[in-house]
Order: sequence, then C-alpha cells, then structure tokens
Amino acid sequence: MYRKIFLTISALAVSVFMAGGKTPGKIFYTLPSTTVSMEVEALCENFHAGPYAAYAMKYLGIDARQQDQKTYTLRNIRLVPRIEADFSETYEISSGSSTIDAADMLKLTSQGLISIPGDFDGRTEVWRFPSYKDSGRFNETAADGNFSSETVELYRMEERDGVYERISVQQTQVVAKSLEKKAAETAAAIFRLREKREQIVTGDTDATFDGEALGAAVAEITRLEEQYMTLFLGYTDYSVQRMNFDFTPQPGKEQVYVAFRISDNEGLLPSDNVSGRPVVAMLELEKNTAAESFSPDEVKGDMLLYYRIPAVATVKIVDGTSLLAQSRIQFYQLGKTVSMPVRLLR
Repeated sequence: MYRKIFLTISALAVSVFMAGGKTPGKIFYTLPSTTVSMEVEALCENFHAGPYAAYAMKYLGIDARQQDQKTYTLRNIRLVPRIEADFSETYEISSGSSTIDAADMLKLTSQGLISIPGDFDGRTEVWRFPSYKDSGRFNETAADGNFSSETVELYRMEERDGVYERISVQQTQVVAKSLEKKAAETAAAIFRLREKREQIVTGDTDATFDGEALGAAVAEITRLEEQYMTLFLGYTDYSVQRMNFDFTPQPGKEQVYVAFRISDNEGLLPSDNVSGRPVVAMLELEKNTAAESFSPDEVKGDMLLYYRIPAVATVKIVDGTSLLAQSRIQFYQLGKTVSMPVRLLR
C-alpha cells in the first residue's frame, strides 16, 4: 500500500541536495498548509432617476422611480485551493558529520514533494475595484430648448396736461423654463413621435417611404422616443467588481469562517468590515478512518521525517440561507501528522 507524501522544503535545502546528491549538516523544512482563495465577482446596478420622474404620472400616465439607487449582486465565486508553507510546523533534521541519503528525498519528490522557492505558489494578490464612469445619458437631451420667450406687461408714467398717467407697455424677455414646463414639452414631443410613427407605418402621410427608408425613419423615431423617455423613466448603468479573498482554516476550531462581506452600497468588502452582510464559508470534514489509525509514534528512530496526510472537507459558501458555491478540498493542517525514518550515510 502506497502513501502519497506531500512536504514543503525550504529553497536552501532543495538547492543543496539537488546540487551534490547528498545533503550534509542540517535540513530545515516546513509542513504544508492549505489556503482557499476565492475569486469573487459582483454585478453593480447603478440606477439614475430621470429629471422629469416626478411628472411622469401627470403627463404620461406612468409611475417612474424618483430616487437614484445602487445595488450589488454576487455573480460568480471561484474557489481555488493553494498550498503554502505552515511556518508554525517547521522541523530540522541534523545529521552531524553524517550525510542524509538523497535517495529518500528524491523518492519523496517523485511522489509529490512541494517546493516553495519564494512567495506562495508564485501567486500575486490582485484587488481590482471598478472604475465607474457615468454614461451621462441625460446630457443635452431635451425635446425643446431650455429657454422660452414670454411677454410681460409693464407700466410707465407719462405726463399729459400736467397730469401723470400710468401707460401700459408690453415687453418680451427671455426666461428659463421651469422643470415642469420642460417635462410637459417633452411629453408632448413623445406623443407627436408616436403619432408620426403610426402615420408612417399605416401610410397615412403625404411623405413617401420606400424600402430601407421606411425602416430607417421608424428606427430614428423610436430612438428619439426612447431618448426622451429616459428623462422620465431614468436609466441603469452596469459594472463588474472583482476582488480576491483568502481564508485559512485552523485545526481545533469550529470550521465556520466569515469569508468576506457584501454591501448594497459599497459592494464587496473584507471580512472585518462590518458595514456589509457576511458571506460565510462552512467546512464539513469527511471521516477518514485509515488516516486516523496512524500514530506519530508508530515509526521508531532518532531521525524522523514528518509529513501530513490531508483531511478532505466539503466547503460551502453561504449567503444567509442561499448556497453560492460548494467544492471538496484537501486541507493539510486539518489532517494527520505522521513520520518516516531517514537513512544516514557515514
């Protein structure tokens, strides 16, 4: 019966025994640990209320949302187990004047020895935040101008036969339109566009449209109608937020961890930011009677090489009562630590 042995050895030890075939003096090595890296995506929906939303019912007979709103929804979660050195489990093999037979080390390498020459698995953390930019659909969108002319009646005093009389004088001046007046004009333009489109489609018009011209005219009228309707109904921008989160299970603890948090206003947040609701990682360990039967003392001798038999757990990512992701992962730190003898050459 073969056991698959996984070890983590420092870069210095690896380079020594690989260069000479034998490793003199001391070897320091650490046992492996499993960290779960989560690649999370959230969809951001940013709603912009139309400037004429308050008048949508009055002039169009429709109910429109009148408040801006931003919401985040989890779209994708990917669980990636990564192996890294557990420096709390560092061991030393001291051979003194003797040398350690490199055949044992090479045998372990062929069975899955894990070497970490630098950072964790060569992995780099990437924290990406969305760079949001408003599409500005309301800019320069109006059925008519922003100004109108109105006639006001003014009075001036004139002297006639020694008596001052008030004379009426009409004067035209340019004033800014009120928001409601612009909403009324835009609604009227929408109804005119709908009427014109119906006339073109039914042929009830003096103009003649043939072939592609008919489709182009209807498409342009529809585009203008939709553009004006956004002033009442508003529009929604979409963006994607991507972030990485890690958690490392610890032995002897309840295997429930706050993996990260999510907020409707701020999106994805780290686990220690309590402004968002928690997304929880739950581990359900599987029974492994064969591994549990091993004892660290079953191998006798002064020169021992320790390694870990990993435990298998089902990892569930839960948001409230909703299961978001599930995967079976091996965790070395939750498994069994056993040993094997090391041969010395004199």
